[in-house]
Amino acid sequence: MNKAKMLNNRPAVTVSMSLVDFDRQHHLLRYVWQPTDAGRSASKRPRQTRDCTVRALATARGLSYDEAFVILKEAGRKGRTGFRMSEWLNQQPWAEKISFPAKKGQRRMNPSTFTAQFPSGHYIVKVARHVIAISDGVLHDDTEVPPDRCIYTAWKITR
Repeated sequence: MNKAKMLNNRPAVTVSMSLVDFDRQHHLLRYVWQPTDAGRSASKRPRQTRDCTVRALATARGLSYDEAFVILKEAGRKGRTGFRMSEWLNQQPWAEKISFPAKKGQRRMNPSTFTAQFPSGHYIVKVARHVIAISDGVLHDDTEVPPDRCIYTAWKITR
């Protein structure tokens, strides 16, 4: 059995980490992560890499991996090179932008805080050099994202 197929059959996992903040307060960060390749292993393109935008779109909108791949290809995404997802999502009528600007003295938004504040709905979330999908409070990606990784922007998706 190939690794990607095993990935899609794995149960959801709670990811957590403990940290002491700059103000010496203890924080426990946690979220639920569902390991998934969003159907890539069963698609026409099982060997794609650098495809987080395709996986996030497929998961958040309920599309097949191949449908999401074609949509982003038509929007200018080139295979295995990534894509400027923020610019494209800002033009979509089904995506509502939510920004999380930095505020002095406050922690930035992270997956743990995001899943607690937005426990329902479908979102595409931009973190540093990566895009993930969060649906109904569960993070969907093929790799575990650190619970304290900064979230810069999210888009609420209407299917």
